[in-house]
Amino acid sequence: MSSRNPACFLTALVATLFVFAAAPSAAGAQQADVIRGRITGPDSAAVEGATVTATSISGNVSRSARTDRNGRFTITFPGGDGDYMVTVALLGYAPKRFEVKRVADEEILLADARLTTMGALLEDVNVTAQRAKVPRTGETPPPDVSGTEQAISNAAVPADLLGDLAAMAATLPGVQAATGADGQDGYSVLGLGADQNNSVLNGMSFGGSSLPRDAAVSSSLVTSPYDVSRGGFSGAQMNLRTRSGSNFITRGMSLNLDAPQMQWTDRAARSLGQEYTNFSLGGAMSGPISFDKSFYNVSYQLGRRSSDLFNLLTTGADGFQAVGIAPDSAARALALLQARGIPFDAGAPGSRVGDQGSLFGSIDIAPPSSSSGQAVNFSFNGNWNRQRPLGGQATELPSYSGERTNWRGGLQGRHSGYFRNTILTETSLGFSVARNQSTPFLDMPAGMVRINSDLEDGTRSLQSLYFGGNQRLNSSQQTATTNFLNQLSWFSVNNKHRVKLTSELRFDTNEQESANNVLGTFTFNSLNDYEQNRPATFSRELGERNRNVGQMVAGFSLGDAYRRTDRLQIQYGVRMDANRFTSQPDLNPEIESLFGLRNDVVPNKLYFSPRMGFSWSYGNAAQVAGFEGAARRPRAVVRGGVGVFQNTPSTNLIASAIDNTGLPGATQQLICVGAAAPAPDWEAYATDPGSIPTQCADGTAGTTFANAAPNISLFSSDYSSPRSIRSNLQWSSPILSNRFNFTVDGTYSLNLSQQGTTDLNFSGVERFSLADEAGRPVFVQPGSIVPASGALAPQGSRLSTRFSRVTAIDSDLRSESRQLSMRLSPVRFSPNLNWSLSYVLSDVREQVRGFTNTAGNPLTTEWAKSGFNSRHQIVYNLGYNFFDFVRMSWFGSFRSGAPFTPMVAGDINGDGYSNDRAYIFDPAATADPELSTAMRNLLDDGSPEARACLAQQLGTLAGRNSCHGPWFSTANMSITFNPLKVRMPHRSSLSFSLSNPLGAADLLLNGSGKLRGW
Repeated sequence: MSSRNPACFLTALVATLFVFAAAPSAAGAQQADVIRGRITGPDSAAVEGATVTATSISGNVSRSARTDRNGRFTITFPGGDGDYMVTVALLGYAPKRFEVKRVADEEILLADARLTTMGALLEDVNVTAQRAKVPRTGETPPPDVSGTEQAISNAAVPADLLGDLAAMAATLPGVQAATGADGQDGYSVLGLGADQNNSVLNGMSFGGSSLPRDAAVSSSLVTSPYDVSRGGFSGAQMNLRTRSGSNFITRGMSLNLDAPQMQWTDRAARSLGQEYTNFSLGGAMSGPISFDKSFYNVSYQLGRRSSDLFNLLTTGADGFQAVGIAPDSAARALALLQARGIPFDAGAPGSRVGDQGSLFGSIDIAPPSSSSGQAVNFSFNGNWNRQRPLGGQATELPSYSGERTNWRGGLQGRHSGYFRNTILTETSLGFSVARNQSTPFLDMPAGMVRINSDLEDGTRSLQSLYFGGNQRLNSSQQTATTNFLNQLSWFSVNNKHRVKLTSELRFDTNEQESANNVLGTFTFNSLNDYEQNRPATFSRELGERNRNVGQMVAGFSLGDAYRRTDRLQIQYGVRMDANRFTSQPDLNPEIESLFGLRNDVVPNKLYFSPRMGFSWSYGNAAQVAGFEGAARRPRAVVRGGVGVFQNTPSTNLIASAIDNTGLPGATQQLICVGAAAPAPDWEAYATDPGSIPTQCADGTAGTTFANAAPNISLFSSDYSSPRSIRSNLQWSSPILSNRFNFTVDGTYSLNLSQQGTTDLNFSGVERFSLADEAGRPVFVQPGSIVPASGALAPQGSRLSTRFSRVTAIDSDLRSESRQLSMRLSPVRFSPNLNWSLSYVLSDVREQVRGFTNTAGNPLTTEWAKSGFNSRHQIVYNLGYNFFDFVRMSWFGSFRSGAPFTPMVAGDINGDGYSNDRAYIFDPAATADPELSTAMRNLLDDGSPEARACLAQQLGTLAGRNSCHGPWFSTANMSITFNPLKVRMPHRSSLSFSLSNPLGAADLLLNGSGKLRGW
């Protein structure tokens, strides 16, 4: 939670855990751990028939194999944790027992051993996998040679967001929260959009956004994996993996309780309904079905979150002031809306309620003595969510809302085995389906009216109030995905090579029924205009749309993990991705004749992604081995590489092109501006939707203000999906006499084929310029501007009046990302104190075309700072055990403000887009006294960041991302009591979670009127 919002939430997290036997959670990110080795006798000759047993330390699961005539053996652990005790036994020889453990980079865990005859002295065991420190609970060692894989933990998020994958990812250094193209919560890495990331569960595509908080899943995020078997993204990949089966029996339940009485916030936040009640019940159970042979793992979660609903009817004076509306303006708006017969509630509930449930589980079948390492896994996952109402803000009537229900379910099956002791095969098959449906409370046109308010602090504010039926909520969508994945691994006899051939095939479908704006939307520039029933615009889509889109996606990769020496591993290979849409838009020949591009072309492409990485360790750490046979850690590890990371298109990418062909059966629209906008009859619309206008006002047909020309969407002939050429170099080592672990990583990413849009029907001819706004160009004639309101009819800037926007989806933009990150943590384990500290320095620049953001001709492109260019980020965590009575854990971050651009509402230059940057008026040179006073108040009373940004741009059009927000912080603190010290059952625990403790301190010390933004 940003410290700009002083709300402080104290959450009581009561977790009652019934645990018969518990194991620490370790995880590995490979499909299967492969343990290989050669057993020899005292004379170095191969020993045939020796029994080799590997036992996982975390789950106490054993698997065995016998050596062949060459003394070689192979043992596989699907979803293994990378840490095993190995025992070698054969009649006449002394048994051997030793540990093998992955440092991070080994594709093969080597366990060579020399047996001695009974009664002879034991000789040293040759363990070539170096021993790492014992991982803490939930820690995942980085499995890729790049070192860029970071473990994701629930511990750093507030109690009400436990299990939210996007929120968990956003707590990592170098990652920030972002919104995806579909409006869902996501995350950004290296300044790239959330749609350039992907998520996989057990190596296959995963479309879920959350898991039960108690799910036995290892999770990590990687930006530069040089293993070419991992693909389908140009940003980052979230890797989720069901944990391997365990012989330990575990039962657990957790109860999360929160209430307004446990939340501390300021008056404005209370008046806007930010206090809430949350009840969430979760649990997990796991153990063996048959000891050492089959296992189960199931988790679940059910919850409800509710809060008071503060809207235009129920918000008080403090709430209106907080959102920038004068209370008397709100009262006047309500009176005018009531006089026009606008329904106020339409059956909307009196409180905001969100219900959710989720289920996750797996079954593992792995015979311990299978001669071919056969193992089978079945996993299932599902979630359900309902929100009622959606929105419900102080600027909306209760009727201007609706409800949304979505659910998702998935099944996966995996099989692994090897043959001839040299080839490992892993095959997976999965299916998932999801449905999302939203429904408005009121079936009538939507309305929006702008309100200009004079607030108590002397400032002025422009806000918009919404009423009628929400025209964005009338839709339903269903997606289905079928996955196939196979990976063949060949191991050389000397175990120096692991060559992997990976084949992936995915079929996605998307069905959507949309009635977006099918009843129309009226906008009013002021309450006076609304009172006079004089709309500025009326827009409507004429007819519903049903769309069915499909896509085949295939991926093939061939890579090798080459262990050149015990200290140097090189990973290289090439990946091929291809896609083919099974649907395409209907051809409109008129588009090709006018603009030279076919509208029925979709981006079916073939992409190649070569990569190469390495890891090199040198020296020996200054530490003593934990036991005989355990290897010492290296003094330092250097990792790095370079590669191409290719995104694959989403199935919904071509949806706009299918809907907007300009043909009679495609989306048709009506746009009426100024005098062409019909005067609404709200009472008639409420009883008879058939009375809603289907044409502009009488007498305006054929004028520039009445437009029924359709929009067009198409793809440029050279469109391709985004890709990144990325390189990193990392150094990791204990420092300061082995007291601290220190890691420094530098990453450079050249991001190519970034998506943009060009309006092919935009003429780009400047008709006149605004002298009092630094010569801002305007692309319509003065006759296309409504004098009373300034509203423009963009048809005046079109090359052809047969169409409105003709949007070409391009991929000719690029961006550059540079990132330096450092991490510091103690080497020595302490039962009382643990901490870590990370710092990230970022620089992201990007190209953007003017149809997104412009102060001149929207056809031009320019370089500027990215909106994700938050330069500095500090992430820390601290834990301390006080007297073995209570353990406190504090996770937090500080981040510099993101860039932003001062913009204006509406269209000024006449290109038909709300993309115009603001002109920063100089109060000393402005003839309008009211405008001059308003600018002086803003320069005197605005935030320090806003004053600095505006002061350096007086008398000019604002530069893109020329302003920066303030530094902000997030923090989450938990307090857990030792159950024995507070006389609770030893299998239960009691925890309290405090979100935004720095905001609480700010509120306590400075008061709600003088917050410092902690």
